[in-house]
Amino acid sequence: VKALFDEGAMVNAMCATAFEQVKSQLRGWGTSLKRLRMANGIVIPSKVSWKGEVTIGGIKTEGEFEVFKSGGGWEFLLGKLLLRAFRAIDEYETNMVHITGEGGSTIIYN
Repeated sequence: VKALFDEGAMVNAMCATAFEQVKSQLRGWGTSLKRLRMANGIVIPSKVSWKGEVTIGGIKTEGEFEVFKSGGGWEFLLGKLLLRAFRAIDEYETNMVHITGEGGSTIIYN
């Protein structure tokens, strides 16, 4: 799943369309009662909540995300909580993100 890094997002989220494609591969998901406020002020109900191990570039950490209909602008929104869990460092000049977790560290190119 392709992710959009968003340091301003207070939750991690997956688009419902992407979730339907991968949900059979995920364990640890269940119904969510959360309501999410978007940047434009609209409140959208989350359909599903997931918690478990997240892997990016071979690096692992524990995380969670909400699932809702995003409108197709992105598949996965990697927000502040997962960025913090991966101890992400964004190098804006070079467009690289350093992440660290179980398995060491790696560089992701935006």
